[in-house]
Order: sequence, then structure tokens, then C-alpha cells
Amino acid sequence: MSNNYGLYIHVPFCLSKCFYCDFYSISDLSLKSDFIAALLNEIKIRADLNKKIDTIYLGGGTPSILDPFEIEQILLNIYKSFQIVKHPEITLEVNPNTLKNNYFKQIKGLGINRLNIGVQSFQDKKLLFLNRSHSSNKAKKTILQARNADFDNLGLDIIYGLPKESFETLLYDLNKALEFEVDHLSCYTLTYESGTKIYNKFKGKNPLNDNFISCLFELTSKHLKKKGYIHYEISNFATTLKHKSKHNQKYWDMLPYLGFGPCAHSFDNNIRFWNYRDIKKYILSLRKNILPVSQKEILTKKQKMLEIIMLGLRTLKGVDIIKFENIAKQKFAKIFKNILKDINANSWGTIKNNKLVLNLNGMVYLNSITSCFAEKILK
Repeated sequence: MSNNYGLYIHVPFCLSKCFYCDFYSISDLSLKSDFIAALLNEIKIRADLNKKIDTIYLGGGTPSILDPFEIEQILLNIYKSFQIVKHPEITLEVNPNTLKNNYFKQIKGLGINRLNIGVQSFQDKKLLFLNRSHSSNKAKKTILQARNADFDNLGLDIIYGLPKESFETLLYDLNKALEFEVDHLSCYTLTYESGTKIYNKFKGKNPLNDNFISCLFELTSKHLKKKGYIHYEISNFATTLKHKSKHNQKYWDMLPYLGFGPCAHSFDNNIRFWNYRDIKKYILSLRKNILPVSQKEILTKKQKMLEIIMLGLRTLKGVDIIKFENIAKQKFAKIFKNILKDINANSWGTIKNNKLVLNLNGMVYLNSITSCFAEKILK
């Protein structure tokens, strides 16, 4: 397994705040030039040509708010500061409402080779409910523009499980996405995160019951697998293994990654740290040539055991039992004897080649199964 680093850039600007989003973002674009200056300085201060990078991900916020020249400056500074492999995966998240003419062709010329478009839905009622700033027609045009610019690694985000969701409305969105023959789909259930407008509106309670949400999840998986997609992580589907998100795989495999920008997280072996969730603090700190680190933690043995389980259960690769036992210094089967018995009795998953992999039935009960493992580890 490669120990190359992933590199994440958090671009915190949005045209407006989506009602469900709890990622750090602001709408004050007057800070954009100061942010870019600070970001380039952070990259310069943390430069390390011994660190080999094979994935770069510009996320947010809305990184497609950046113009091609600004993206070029960021990428040039990354290439000067780290050792970049020959053919890195370089992803840009795109909001359909931010695009100008020839944008995709321009950024493709800079080395961006993977797009993730935040469509969320092809139904205007849903987009309005989520407070998305684009229309379904704008989403469709954006996808066509990306294809016309010869992007051959194209992903879409879809959100389902809205208060009036039905099997029919979900299938409509999935089938519209399939019409465009996209290479990757990330399908997320709507969550009600504390502090968001949707949380406040519904007092943190999902109007849909858990059983129906589980049915929507199963429908999504079965429908996309029937159309040839690989369900490689609980929310993620790819047409081929080549089209999986290599960058996000690093998070699930607990591989090292570097995060730049406000609120960005970094992880390297046992240490995790993150930047200020405040763009003004972030900018002021870097003006003084001080890294904008908010907090740092050293993972304990139990934390690492728990994360191997929690992250592994989400994926088609499963929980790496050898990796777990190397940290735990105990046999996996002995620690979790009763839990494994339940998984087997309920046909929720199997152990093969030293990997515990949940099937679709098991994925439906992922939260409960994860809680059982966590309780055992933390007691």
C-alpha cells in the first residue's frame, strides 16, 4: 500500500449557504485575495520536498469560485513545495452556478483531471429546499460542458432522503445522472447537523423514519450496481476501480494527508491537527508567518483501533484485521467473538483474506454494528 500523501486545499467561499451544510464557509468574497496570499504562504512554510504527493483535492466551500489564474498559482506553489508524482489525481469540486465560458478547458490545461460537480438533485423543488443556487437545467449544462472539455473522470454528488422523498423521486435523480454516463457518483442521505438551518427548522429530527431511509439506501445501491457501478464505499460508486476517488480512499485507509486553508485537517501516522475555523484568524496568523494550527491530537491506541474499524466497515475493502491486530496486540476474533457471531448469524458480512467486509444487508445496520465494536473497544 502506498504511503504517498494526499493534499487537500479548503477554499471557504460560497455564493450562499446551503441549508444542510455544516462545512466551514463564508460568503464575503472581499477576503479572497487575502485568503490566497495566506494560503500560498502556508504552502511555502510547510514545504517539504521529501513528501511525495499523489492526490490533490480542491474542496470547500466552492473552489470553482477561484478563477483559472488563482488555481494556477496554487498548483504552481504546490509543485514547487512538494514532490509530486508523475500522474497525480487532481480534483476540483464544482458548483454549477459559478462557471464562466471556457472554464473547464482552462482548468484542464492546468492539470485538473477529475471533477466533482455538486448537482445534489435534478429537481428544482429539491434544489430550492436545500437552498442550492443553481437550477436543474444549469446542472445539466455544467455536466455537458465538462464532457465537451474532454474530462474523462467526472463525478456528481446526489443528496436523497429529503422530507418528501419517495422511491420515484430518488430514481428520477439517479436515472438523470446515469443519462450522462458519469464515472463516479457520491450519494448521501440528508443529515440534520447542529447549527444548520435545516436542523433548526426540523429541531434536529428527520421527518423520514429510519426504515424508509434504509430502503432508499438499498434502492440506490441495487439500482447503481445493476447499471454496472461498483459500490466501493457506503456513499460512493464508481464505474471502474480506476474511477474511485484515490484522494478520499486515503481517509478511509488512514493514510497520511496534508490539509491547507481554514479548518483543513492533516493526518500523519499518529498525529492529527487542524487549522482555525476562522478565515480572519487564519489570514492574520500567516501574515505573521505563524502556522494557523488550532488544535493537535496524538491518537491513542484505542482511538486507532476504533478508527480502523469505523472507516474499514464503510468500504468494499473492509476492516484490515492484520493492521488492527498489529495495534491491538490481540486477536481480532477473540476480542469481538460475540459481535462476529451476530454478523455471521444475520448474514451481514464475511471474513475473507483477513478482511471483515459487510454486505449490503450489513451496511444497512452500519451505525449499530459500529456502535457494538466501539462499545467493546472503549469499555
